[in-house]
Amino acid sequence: MPRLLPLLAVLLAWAAIYLPGLGNMELKGEEGRRILPARHMIQSGDYILPYSEGKPYHRKPPLINWSIAASFQALGRESEFAARLPSALSLLLLALAASWAGAILVGPSGAWWLPLAILTTIGSIEKGRLAEIEALFLSLSGTGILVWLALWYRGSSPTSRWLWAGFWFGLASLAKGPIFLPFFYAIAAVALWQNRQRRELWHPAHLAGLALALFLPLPWVLAARRILAALPAETSPSSQTQVWIDQILKRLDPAAIDWSTYALGPPETFLLLCPWALVAALLWRPARRRWWPDLPPKDRALLLGLGWGSLASGLTYALLPEAHARFQLPLVAPVALLAVLLLKHWQLRQPHLAPEPPAARWTSTLFRGLLLLILLAGVTLPWRFSPASMVPSMALILGASPLVWLLAIRFARMTWPDRLFAEAALLASWAILFKAAVAMPIMRLHQTIRPPALAILAATGPQPRLLALYPGPQPFLFYLGPHVREIASIRQATPDATHLVVPAARLDAPDLRQRLARIGFQDSILTVKDDDGTPYTLLRRHPQP
Repeated sequence: MPRLLPLLAVLLAWAAIYLPGLGNMELKGEEGRRILPARHMIQSGDYILPYSEGKPYHRKPPLINWSIAASFQALGRESEFAARLPSALSLLLLALAASWAGAILVGPSGAWWLPLAILTTIGSIEKGRLAEIEALFLSLSGTGILVWLALWYRGSSPTSRWLWAGFWFGLASLAKGPIFLPFFYAIAAVALWQNRQRRELWHPAHLAGLALALFLPLPWVLAARRILAALPAETSPSSQTQVWIDQILKRLDPAAIDWSTYALGPPETFLLLCPWALVAALLWRPARRRWWPDLPPKDRALLLGLGWGSLASGLTYALLPEAHARFQLPLVAPVALLAVLLLKHWQLRQPHLAPEPPAARWTSTLFRGLLLLILLAGVTLPWRFSPASMVPSMALILGASPLVWLLAIRFARMTWPDRLFAEAALLASWAILFKAAVAMPIMRLHQTIRPPALAILAATGPQPRLLALYPGPQPFLFYLGPHVREIASIRQATPDATHLVVPAARLDAPDLRQRLARIGFQDSILTVKDDDGTPYTLLRRHPQP
């Protein structure tokens, strides 16, 4: 296959999976916590210390806030699309790195097998379309892991592989801290041990790379600490170090275990890493029995490192007292690589004229059945749940379906396992198109974040100069426009603000009402409820005499 064709396939698959409908869904999950600090950075010009709710927010490093703020400024406006674009682009970065690494670790077919496997992993699709930390985290850490493995397999010098990996790991630390390092070291240590290179862990280049991974965020840490030290204690009650220590201790505290959901941790992690975790699990045992002893030592070391390293580190994190499946997302790239390698070795050991395995035919039949199911759902669900969107949704689904089926027929003629990756990309793309054209119009009928913001804008007019006092992590503030400012005390109120929104329960305190009245906020003109049912009151400001 010409070298440009794998790259083109990767770019098309990424665009088809990660861009459709990217800005059509209202904010969800933790997105408000990432977007509102980015807005504050643009408002204040302070890109060092993120702020949330009018207070410094230093529980997480600021790479996600920087990237969202840069996207807002590059696109010239605030929108859900602009906020989520950095996450989507980070998956493209990982896919391009995987194309390069796959060509080294797997061969020419790996240049498109591996990136397609990563792009079609459930965890990648879920997080790569949200303005959250995890997409940057899994992308940068995964890039570092793949770079190290590819350079090690190719026989490059320890200096190049450790320093390049350390650079990407340092960027990943700026996204969520160095909590991904156990995943990498579990894989690298087993691979080095099996290849009789364990002394390399004491090589000066390794120590330099580790220092780079840990200390690349240090300039930001020191700059933020200087700003925090100059703030009043009431504005920043806890130091960075104390906040991070508290977070670590909370994760390790047995009292934090929720026994009703604790056992679901490993299955949820496995699901996020599917379908390629399932492929790797199904192929692992046959590989060990049939052709494992014939492998070259470095290939065997690579497979053992990926298999046992991913399993050991993934289970360890999944069984933490306060575990979340998203903590294991740095395993997306290693698990996808493991599945790709096992499939490649399986292919190499099949006779040239060997019949296609039954599992391959069943997989293709399943994929085509799912494609048909999405088509049927796309022409029936709008009629049932969202008649207003029925015509455009059905037109898009029906108009795209001939292309989808032509591609499915074309892929059906490919040899296996080439067809597995092509059909997985086609199915993921078709599912995202269905979500953008059919599911999202239905979801907009049941929005919970935008309605309170729309009610406030109806009372204030567009683009109000509005203050949010004691708001909590409220994503509806995003929809009030770029002139909204969160404040943590009345002393932070700006004289140009015309309206103020505050939790209604706070106004039960007479002292607060009197203090607000003294700066002109007297008239309660509206009360709205957020998505959790908490009431917020909108106050209008009278001009001061």
